Order: sequence, then C-alpha cells, then structure tokens
Amino acid sequence: MSGTLAIDYAVRTEAGNKAENADAADALIPEGGALLSKGIAAAIADGMSSSEGGREAAEVCVSGFLSDYQSTPDSWTVKTSVTKVLGAINRWLFSQGQMRYDSARGMVTTFTGLIIKSTTAHIFHVGDARLYLFRDGQLEQLTHDHRVWVSKDRDFLSRAMGIDAHLDIDYRSLACETDDVFLFITDGISGHLTDNRLSTLLAEHGDNLQAGANALVEEALHNGSCDNVTVQLLKVLQLPTQNEDDILQQITELPFPPPLAAGMKIDGVEILRELHATSRSEVFLAQDISS
Repeated sequence: MSGTLAIDYAVRTEAGNKAENADAADALIPEGGALLSKGIAAAIADGMSSSEGGREAAEVCVSGFLSDYQSTPDSWTVKTSVTKVLGAINRWLFSQGQMRYDSARGMVTTFTGLIIKSTTAHIFHVGDARLYLFRDGQLEQLTHDHRVWVSKDRDFLSRAMGIDAHLDIDYRSLACETDDVFLFITDGISGHLTDNRLSTLLAEHGDNLQAGANALVEEALHNGSCDNVTVQLLKVLQLPTQNEDDILQQITELPFPPPLAAGMKIDGVEILRELHATSRSEVFLAQDISS
C-alpha cells in the first residue's frame, strides 16, 4: 500500500422547497504531519426544523468538529478526542439555546462525523442523518436513526446535539479498504430514495463523485422532497501502511473462541489434547484439518 492516505470527495446541498437551508456538510484534509497524526475528517448536520437556531447549530457542529479535532493532543485516541470536542460543542449549543431562545430546543441539530486515520474509519453519530458504506457494489447503513414513532404518521427526533446538557453519541469503527465510498445524507434524501436506489445511482456514476451527489439530490427533489437535501461523498483512493494501533484494533475486534476441548474444530484446525494449563494461559496440541 502507499504510504499516504488520500481521498476524493464531493458535496451538494440545496434548500429545496424551504426558504432556508439548515443543513451543513464539509470535509477537511490536513497537510503534512497532521494527515498522519489526525487523519481526514468529514461531517454532516441537519438543524432541527422546529429549532429557531437550527441552521447556526448545524454550521457550528460541522465547523467546530473539523477545526477543534485538529487541536486535540496527539496522545489522545480518536474516540477520546472527538468525544471531548463534541461534548464541548453540545454544552455550548444547549446553553446558547436557553440564553438566546429561552428554550431547550433553541439550537438543536443532528450530527454525523467520520474520521479516517491510517486504515481505520471512526464514526460518531447522533440524530437521523445517515452514513453509508458502498463497497464492492453493496450498500450498508453504518448509523442508526434516532427517531421514535408515536403513531403510524408521527415521529420525533429522540437524540440530537444541543437538546440536553448530556450527550449520548453512537461510536463505531471499521477497517477501510481502497475504493470504499462513504455516503452522508440528510433525511431530505433518505425519506425519498430507497437504499436500492441509492446503490444504483452510486454504481451508475462510478468515479464521478460530484455527478453522483448531484444525481441523488436532483432525484430526491423530483420525488417530492420538501426538506433541505444534502449529500456528501468520500472515496478512499489510497491507504497507508497499517500502524501498530490499526493492527491492535483489528486483533481486539476478533471474537473470543469458546473453551477448547479435544475433538473441537475451529479455524481449520482440530484440537487433539491439552498440553499445559495455568490460570493465565493454555497450550493445546492441534492439527491442520486440510493437510
């Protein structure tokens, strides 16, 4: 693999049939040593429609996330850095909403952020904007919509930035592969395009990310979306050589094997017998089944 992390990205955002666009999306590709120590960051946010300061909240979340993450100590993990940054932004939004709008919903927005550092993608999510992974022609939703349905026709946002002084944000990580495409969309898109249609449009536009983003926005509007519509696409062009943190993370994500016993077959080998056991370690004799 190349020694440098490289991506391509595109974004398209429109107010649609609304007077104001309360969506925000952007990405930051640092230069020099920061690319190695911090990685590439991207985010999308959708200001809540009933929030008076929703547009500002979305813009603050995206810009604050991209800039403040870069200022965190290099000794911190990605998860620690982003958790602290988002916690501070959330407290500011909550306090400003109460002071400026006299409401706990004064400055509320969804937020979905992505950090790609070395060969690992770190995902941070609260709300109902979505992040997908498009890999080898298959589309997978990586985030969960934080919405609660109270009836067949009525639902509400259950978690968001700025809605409470305490922030409960989803986190997950996964190994990246070259040619992975990460798709960010707001609910103005997801409410009017099925996952199958999203996948088809991404496949049709191949390497032209901007054309793909444009196609998703225009079809959602054609299908009657009355909300703001925003798409951000990020494609992994090159990955660096794995570092120790990447290897350790992959090892720790592997499932633990069940208690071993003679006759058990696991990962292509058959356990013959136990040779040694203490409270801290076990040694078994095994043979390769195929040979």
